[in-house]
Amino acid sequence: MPLHVFKVSAVVKKSIPLVAWSGTFLASVVKSLMSGEDVVCGFSLSPLQLVSSSGLRVVLSGVDGEGGVVLGAGSRVLFRLTSFCRNTPTSLLSALSSGSAEPFSIQSVDYELIEEFSFSRAEDFARFVDVHSRSVVEVLFYPTILVFRGWRVLYPSPQRLVFGLAKAAVNLLGVDPRVARRRARVLSRNVELVRDGTRVVAVNIGSRRVAKAFMGRALFGVTGLDNLRDFVDLLRFGMLVGVGKSRGIGFGFYKHRVLSLKQARGAGEGGDS
Repeated sequence: MPLHVFKVSAVVKKSIPLVAWSGTFLASVVKSLMSGEDVVCGFSLSPLQLVSSSGLRVVLSGVDGEGGVVLGAGSRVLFRLTSFCRNTPTSLLSALSSGSAEPFSIQSVDYELIEEFSFSRAEDFARFVDVHSRSVVEVLFYPTILVFRGWRVLYPSPQRLVFGLAKAAVNLLGVDPRVARRRARVLSRNVELVRDGTRVVAVNIGSRRVAKAFMGRALFGVTGLDNLRDFVDLLRFGMLVGVGKSRGIGFGFYKHRVLSLKQARGAGEGGDS
């Protein structure tokens, strides 16, 4: 099954007061747009990201009682929509490209068709690995709920992150399940949470419903160059689809980067022991 990835830039037509989670609001906009075009398929979303002079900022409305967030008229926002349609949703692309998705005026749409999992070269990551074959990856999580056999996992478990993304790669891009399981098992033994700066938050998702999730910064230690490559490849894939539960309302969104050796030492990880 291919992934249809839409990266949308839009301007707010009139002020929007947000009491609940911005992803819930965005999901209602997308569902309305899809129903109007008779597009029936699953999708995942990023939360709304507000463009400001200091860069991109995720709109964290409804998180831990944060209310009264107002997107002013003329504000510029970005979001990522990934649809899981088997065929190219040309009507959805046309609707997004038409320039209007109330209450947004769409400025641009970047569309990408992803048909297979992308693999990197291990040598591209050699500069990030120390003499002990260790490296550090920083992940900044926004509200995320990982899962383990029906339980909600409210911390950045490396095992649940790896196995969750590997399963999504199998289900969405047809990656060989035997290969995915084998790589996930190897990664689960070679990736560890070395610093947890996340916290559990209560997210108002609308209709008087509250979901517990975790968010914040985490550092993962990785051993082995090939394992670093495989872990980053999974994280890059997860940027397109999200991870964990409730991806259709913008949960499971994160940003990541591989730290340089100097940055890793500055973070207190990855130095000589």
